Amino acid sequence: MKKLWIVLLSVALVMAFAMPVSAADVKFSGTYEAQGYYDNNRTLLSTAGASDSFVWQRLRLQTDFQIQQGLSFTTRADIMERVWGASRSSVVGNMTDGNDQESENIKFTIAYLSANIWGGLLRVGYQTQAKFGTDFADSGEHYQGPRVRYDYPIGNWTLIALWDKIDGVEYYNSTGPVGNIGVATYAVNHQADKYVGAFMYDWGKGNTGLLIYYYNISYDAGSATNPTSADTGFKSKYWIFDPYVKARMGPVYFEAEVVWITGTAQGFENGINANVSRSGWEGYASLTYDFAPMYAGFTVVYLEGDDPTAGRTTDTAGAGGGTDFNPCLMLWNYDLQRWMGGLGASGTVNGDAVGISNAQLVQVFVGVKPVPKLDIKASFTVAQADQPGSSVNWQSKNYGNELDVTATYKIFDNLSYMVGFAYLWVGDWFKGTDPSVQLSNDYLITHKLTLSF
Repeated sequence: MKKLWIVLLSVALVMAFAMPVSAADVKFSGTYEAQGYYDNNRTLLSTAGASDSFVWQRLRLQTDFQIQQGLSFTTRADIMERVWGASRSSVVGNMTDGNDQESENIKFTIAYLSANIWGGLLRVGYQTQAKFGTDFADSGEHYQGPRVRYDYPIGNWTLIALWDKIDGVEYYNSTGPVGNIGVATYAVNHQADKYVGAFMYDWGKGNTGLLIYYYNISYDAGSATNPTSADTGFKSKYWIFDPYVKARMGPVYFEAEVVWITGTAQGFENGINANVSRSGWEGYASLTYDFAPMYAGFTVVYLEGDDPTAGRTTDTAGAGGGTDFNPCLMLWNYDLQRWMGGLGASGTVNGDAVGISNAQLVQVFVGVKPVPKLDIKASFTVAQADQPGSSVNWQSKNYGNELDVTATYKIFDNLSYMVGFAYLWVGDWFKGTDPSVQLSNDYLITHKLTLSF
């Protein structure tokens, strides 16, 4: 009888603790992606080319807890993001950069609360960062970090104020300046913050907006964790202005975005090193004309490169095209680069998968939807660099030309299957400074299954 009462009491306690939680409305949503690649000649060399093929996958699961009216909590995790068949490992890797092992197969990327207060929406916690306007210059798909954001709607207008703590290497460390505050030789304190103000206006058939960033970042000795010299610490303080527009006018859809950056990339406080100024811009525009069942259009992209002849006191590069912007299946395709590495023998084009930069490209495309569930699209892209890779003996600015053909079929409303083919006529940019390099063209075959729920 005593054991029975203990069991009943335990059940009652469990129910008592669970009752407040069960009062919350919990919703699940997400995506599952599995994509296969065959790249015939990733190195682009005629003598040492090698093919590569694999399948990668990711389950992205988001959970929304509706605590009460006007108050909620959101989490999101990337689960089993890995290459099929890759060996297990006890070494924990960074899956965001394309780790192909299973050691870290659940990674929470988002955790924040949302509250309707003062007539607007307040969000606090780890959230999607670097997402505004069009996909150009955005990295919201793969980058999240600490953020406090407040949105205030006024009719068709939305006013936004936010503060980002830039995630990564900019953190407190006991061996750095913060932990050695009495050491006078340390030039700067350790921090990385972004302050942002923005507005958006929506008129029904389109929207526009302007985002203004102010970056305040401090570095120490080129290493963010343990300075080795008192002479190389510096501060970066610069502004980014980011206007965009999206509009539909009858059968024509148009979108564009411009990013301008200005300020100081490296401001040294030791009086020894010369400061580095920061100035660069980039722009994107795309127009699509819909004459169902067909459509056609063009895209123009410009990203200013860093002039190698300008000297070390000037940084002229644009802010970068971001990881969400994938104009081609091969050139500057984020997923392909983060799993396979850079394109070319030495990963010459964005080998660390940071998105498009230092580029000028024009793309024309045409598509047809013979049935509502099938979309067939072909595009041709001409691409070259804005600046050479070095000030001496760089062979060419020509990245090459790429033909892409894709067909996407919606098996169900929430399940689609894509097959694609790409062919790259490689340009002499990939010779670097060596005119004797023998290049060879490359082609890619891919297919992708996407489930949303």
